[in-house]
Amino acid sequence: MKISKEAKIAILAIIATTILYFGLKFLKGSELFSAYNNYYVIYETVDGLTPSNQVYINGYPVGQVDNIRLLQHRNNQLLVTLSVDDQVQIGKSAAAVLVTSDLLGGKAIELEVGDVSQPIADGDTLQAKKEQGIAELVQAKTLPIVDKLDSTLIRVNYILGTFVKDTSKVSNAMASLEQSTFAVESILQENRQDLGTTITNLKELTDALSDANNGVGPLMTKLHSLADSLQQIEIQPTINQLEQTAQNMRELTEKINQGEGNLGRLLNEDSVYINLNQTIADLDKLLIDLRENPSRYVNFSLIGGGKRDK
Repeated sequence: MKISKEAKIAILAIIATTILYFGLKFLKGSELFSAYNNYYVIYETVDGLTPSNQVYINGYPVGQVDNIRLLQHRNNQLLVTLSVDDQVQIGKSAAAVLVTSDLLGGKAIELEVGDVSQPIADGDTLQAKKEQGIAELVQAKTLPIVDKLDSTLIRVNYILGTFVKDTSKVSNAMASLEQSTFAVESILQENRQDLGTTITNLKELTDALSDANNGVGPLMTKLHSLADSLQQIEIQPTINQLEQTAQNMRELTEKINQGEGNLGRLLNEDSVYINLNQTIADLDKLLIDLRENPSRYVNFSLIGGGKRDK
């Protein structure tokens, strides 16, 4: 049986198409004879995700991105089709996390399988999540620094602009600084000898304080010894004697207040006071009469005596 040219061309076309299909699948990284389930994810942005990017579970490849389609009727969202090995079970709470796969910014999908006790079927839609990439982290860290730097530059520009506009202030400030420097230098020149003496005295004082025999160390040792000696003195007997003396004084005061003894009677009995005043008054009258009439008490004669008047 003869095969026509048209049949041969058709067979070659089918074979070529088949080889091309499987070749493209192989170049995309798909296993040629493995069965896959398709799942769908809708993202707002894909950040450079392309078909043939890998799908991982805990870093292990289980599939790839099969297709990405723009949904203009849904505010330009992106529908991503994932081809995942049908041996992998995925739960209803599973999520497809868009992650950065390398330092160059390559993208991949990391699956969170969820609770596999309630698996989803082929063709279901997964939850969409995005991991914060390196660029976003760097941007989040650097933006506050850039803002602060901008504020600082604005302030510096304002200060410089103010000084540039008013050059007289700058000149006055420099002149004042020069005068202050000259004044300080003059004071140092005039008091150089006094400063040298003060520094010498401070050095001598420091040396004296640090002296091993007469410095602060031996003084502190003596103070410690004195404190130890004071701690060893028996103070209680002295305190007991003082308390006994105070008790005796209290008893003496009570006796005086109660009129016991001569001092108590003198202080507390009016009759003693009255008699004493009467005695003093009589003695005073006697002395007055003796001064005015001495002849009553003393009678003598230079020649031979005489008679006393009666």
